[in-house]
Formats: sequence, C-alpha cells, structure tokens
Amino acid sequence: MQTKFFRLDVLTPVHIGTGEEVDPMSYLMRQEEGEAVCHILDTNAWAADYPDPAELCAEFSGSNIPQMRSFLAGKIDPESYGVRRIRVSDGAILAEYETKLKDQRTTNQLLLSPQMSGNGRTPILPGSSLKGALRTAVIDWLDREQGLRLKNSDYHKALESVLGTITDNAFKQLKISDIEGWADSTLLVEARELRRKEGKTATPKSKCEVLPGRLQGESTASTLFCKLAIGSLNQPTDQRLTLEKIKKSWDWNELAALVNAYLLPRLAAEFDKFYCQPHFARARPVVEKLRERLTNAAPGQMFLRVGHYSQIEFVTVRDNQPQTRQGKDKTPLPYGTTRTLANGVIPFGWVCLTPCSEAEYRQGVTEREAANHAAAARRVARRQEIIQARVQKQLEEAESLRQQQQVAEAEAQRQAELAALAPVDRQLLLLSQSALNENEVIALFTSLPQLEETDRLRVARAIRDLWQADPKKWNKKECSKKQWEKVQQLKKILGED
Repeated sequence: MQTKFFRLDVLTPVHIGTGEEVDPMSYLMRQEEGEAVCHILDTNAWAADYPDPAELCAEFSGSNIPQMRSFLAGKIDPESYGVRRIRVSDGAILAEYETKLKDQRTTNQLLLSPQMSGNGRTPILPGSSLKGALRTAVIDWLDREQGLRLKNSDYHKALESVLGTITDNAFKQLKISDIEGWADSTLLVEARELRRKEGKTATPKSKCEVLPGRLQGESTASTLFCKLAIGSLNQPTDQRLTLEKIKKSWDWNELAALVNAYLLPRLAAEFDKFYCQPHFARARPVVEKLRERLTNAAPGQMFLRVGHYSQIEFVTVRDNQPQTRQGKDKTPLPYGTTRTLANGVIPFGWVCLTPCSEAEYRQGVTEREAANHAAAARRVARRQEIIQARVQKQLEEAESLRQQQQVAEAEAQRQAELAALAPVDRQLLLLSQSALNENEVIALFTSLPQLEETDRLRVARAIRDLWQADPKKWNKKECSKKQWEKVQQLKKILGED
C-alpha cells in the first residue's frame, strides 16, 4: 500500500450535513461591514460568563422563544462567543431571518442545516464521502462489465461475489483521510428546488451551510489537500485496487479514468434534460464549465460528486434505477424530475482531485492549519479582552462604591459632630468651613443683636474675617451701599469704627 497526495478543488458548493438542524438559540445573523453573516454560537460559554445571572434567568425562564432570541442577539458578542462565522450568500436569507426573528410564533423560525465540522469549528469533507462516490462508479462498471444484474438479483450477495464480504472487502485497499477546510470560510445558501416542468410546486428545503466552490468565484477557501493510501495492506510497494475474485485491478490513473467515464455521460444527460430549459438558464454557464473540465481531465485527475443534493442519477448504478409507483397509465412514474441548486443557480457537490507532490500537500496543510489556529486564537483573545474589561469595570465600580461609602460615613460623622454643638458654635464651624451660602451668612449677621455679648463678638469677628477676604464685601469703594452699612455695623460691634 502506498500513500498519494492530492489537491482537492471544491468546484461547486458541497453540503455534507450532520442530520440535524441548528438550534435556533445557537446562531444569529446580522450585517457586518456591508456583508451578511451568520454566527454559530457557544451560548453555554456566554451564559457562564454573563455578568448578571439573575437577569439571564429572568429572560430565559419564560416560553417566548422569539423574545429570548432577540435578547441573545442584542447581548452576545459573536466575535468572542462564536464557534464559526458563515458568510450569507444571498441578502434575501438575512431578510427572511430578520422577519422570522420578529415573528412571535415559536414554530416560525429559519431552519439551517450545518456542514459537518471538526469540534464545531472547521468544516470537514469526510474521506468516506469521496470513497463512497468512487465506489459507486466502480460498482456501476462491475454491473455492466461483469453482468452482475444488480437490479434483478440479491444486491448484497451479488456485490460480495466480486468485492468480498464486509470484513474482507476489496475497498479496504483504499483509505482516504478526512479533509479539514478553512475556518470561517463556509457559505450559507438556499437549497432551491427547480422542476423540469416550470410552474410546478417545489419542495421547500432548509438553508444549508456549504464548502464554497471555485466556480462561484472562490479561491483559497475552495482549495484543500488530502492524502490517500491505495494497495494491499501486506504489500508496501502495491499501489493498485485489486479485485481478486475477478482478477481485475486499477492503479490511480486508471481509477480516475473509470470514475470520469462514469460521470461524463450522466452530466451530459443532465445538461440535455434540465440545463437546456429556459428556466435553468442561470445555471447553464456553470454546468458548461463543469463539462469542459471533465471532458479535458488530465491523467490522474478525478472528478467526484459528493454530499447532499448530488442528484439520484449520480449516486446510483445506471441499470439499478429507482422503482417509482405506477401512474394512471400503469407505467412507473419518472424519477429525477427536479434539480436542487444553491440559490437556484449552482449545482451541488462537484469536486476534483489532482495529484500533487508531498511537499505541495504539506505546504497547503501547514498554511490552512496556521490560518485556522490564528482564527481560533483571535476568538480566544477577544473573549479574554471582554472578560478582563468586565473584571476591570467591576473593580472600578467596587472602588467607586467604597469611596461613596467613605464620603457618606465622613458626612454622617460631621453631621453628628455638628448636632452635638451649641447653635452658635455650629454656625461658626460651618462658616469656617465655607459651608454657609450668601443668604445664610446674612441671616447670621442679622441675628447678631439677639446674641449674648461673647457670642456676638465671636460671630462678628468670623463674619469680618470672611468679608475682608473679598474687596467687594469690605472696601467702601467696591461694595454696595447696603453692604457698606453692614460693614459699619460690624466695626461698631467690634469697636473698630
């Protein structure tokens, strides 16, 4: 068995789902710098870090899901609590999301089918999907060339006769690694069904997250790298897929030619059946490019169709067509009468494997891993910034509260001390602290005649000292006539006239 290295180009959107929809509370969409984006969220981490658990409990203790989602969208920072960022390929998807977000019916939510991913963060293209597509092409060849007649026989026994049992299957000679994609590179598209006969009702489907395709105009994100091993496990130099039961084997180039020969007539038939129709006009240019690439495939270059919406003709043996129910004329109804296209324009599932050197493979993997690591590090750093800012705010609020308490305690002590003083002593202390306003000083001056001699002199001296500091209160040329009269009274009391 020998290892081979490949560049994998995602040509059109690939969606390999998880079998579940995204929890409506685990994602949000919004406009960012002129671009519609969808964030898959780590709401558990956000809830654990939330500064006001009581508020959180109050908001999420009811049954109004739309209200909860609105609260979440307004509070969470997706740059720090986002698991991954998905670009929304069509503004109409964001508009539909916003409309449904405001709808108080809890069942009326936007359904979103996620792409298979590693740890929920980076998209994954399983090696089993590639192997399964390749295997289907080989089985189709066997059915035709070896006369298996899979349609009219025990399917599993017929395959065992050439491939072996599950525990000793010939395809154990082919091992394909899972392929990790680029972080934050996926797209959200609408899986839109178009019927061959225009005007008939289409089956609605969930929005789906996809690996972006090069024929959509993507570049870096659509270029991935993988490795595979081919040959007998017990023979290090062997690099062929061998079916011992029929004495047939293929090297990689021969397998690629077989698979491409399986796909090309199907693509041609699909083009004639669907893409020549006027209502498929927008999809026609992409399909024409696919046909051109497939027709001119280089030696060892293998095209595959993988994932959801790959269409039934491409994932079944030609002579083992689906059995449909009978129509009114007692003949089977036609199958494959619709195409599901990304945003109604681009077919799903086309990829191309091109042999490359080990050095090119390792460089490509290293660049992707570095980019993915940097993306994860940015999220961690952003989350730490938020947590640190929250802690700093809490410290500042605690310090402010401590200072307020100190001021309040000092004021309470001052008031207690004032309350313990005689009225005149209290007024004199307040006067010395500049704690009396203008009217209160005048009122104290007016009370001088009612005071005892000793207190009268003390108060008069205090008022004199206060006014002497202000020329407009003491100097004859600068103060008013009424004020000068007050000055004269003070001087008389103090014996200074």
